[in-house]
Amino acid sequence: MDSLHDSSSSLPDAVERVAASVLGLVARRHAASGVLWRDGVAVGSASLLWRTSRVSLVLPDGERVAGEVRGIDGGTDLAAVVFTSGALPRPERAGDAAPRVGDFVFAVGREPSGLVQASFGHVGAVGGAWRSWRGGRVDRWIRLDGGLHPGFDGAPVADAAGRVIGIASSAFSRHHHGVVLPVATVDRVVDALLAHGHVPHGYIGIAAQPVRAMLDGRSVDGLLVSSVADDGPAARAGLQVADVIVDVGGEPVTSLDALRDRLLAGRQVQLRVARGGQAHQLTLDVAERPAPRRC
Repeated sequence: MDSLHDSSSSLPDAVERVAASVLGLVARRHAASGVLWRDGVAVGSASLLWRTSRVSLVLPDGERVAGEVRGIDGGTDLAAVVFTSGALPRPERAGDAAPRVGDFVFAVGREPSGLVQASFGHVGAVGGAWRSWRGGRVDRWIRLDGGLHPGFDGAPVADAAGRVIGIASSAFSRHHHGVVLPVATVDRVVDALLAHGHVPHGYIGIAAQPVRAMLDGRSVDGLLVSSVADDGPAARAGLQVADVIVDVGGEPVTSLDALRDRLLAGRQVQLRVARGGQAHQLTLDVAERPAPRRC
């Protein structure tokens, strides 16, 4: 009982430590939570800041300052907001520690009035890297055991010790469960948003589907090209309908996700394709996929 009492007594302190880095984000139509991720950079929910360029940030001391939405990524539901203010503490992070099913976690949000709110629960499911239905690459699957209350999208989620494991989002899980976007994903996306205003995605201009084909007399798995965009990178490289992409840069590709992971905008890649059962090598310059018009 003593250990349970000690844990319960320390929890409010953990909430207070995280709350010292939590900001309220107030746009024209929405109010949400965010967290100081780097000096002068807050992270929030892309869904709630879509088509917003300016926001008002409510600091932990109640002061309001102006912020600029530097970039959003609908694929991971993350947004970066830059602002100028005095020194604020950044939250402690859990690092590379992998959460387990059943771990206690809590989220901390801040209302437009400055009021701090917290929500408590557990990790409901964990898994490896995954790709959202919007095309975002997420380093680890962390699902909460329940949904997110209003105002908690974009809020930090922390373990029992108050170490942040990621950012909360309700945009991706079925059955209304909340999802946690892990620290590694947030760091990678924030880097891209600050540099480009969006996360660049590779584009070669094809439609394809998994297939089993013959290559030099043996059966292989690959991607059957069903269409090629006119004057796209694939067309310029000589890729044709009915070609089967077998590997990219020497790495096999048996799914569209595997192909996307190997296509980095601005890079040149070598494709090995099966054409009429024979191997062909193509050199392709990967372009950047046009930004989506909707989040």
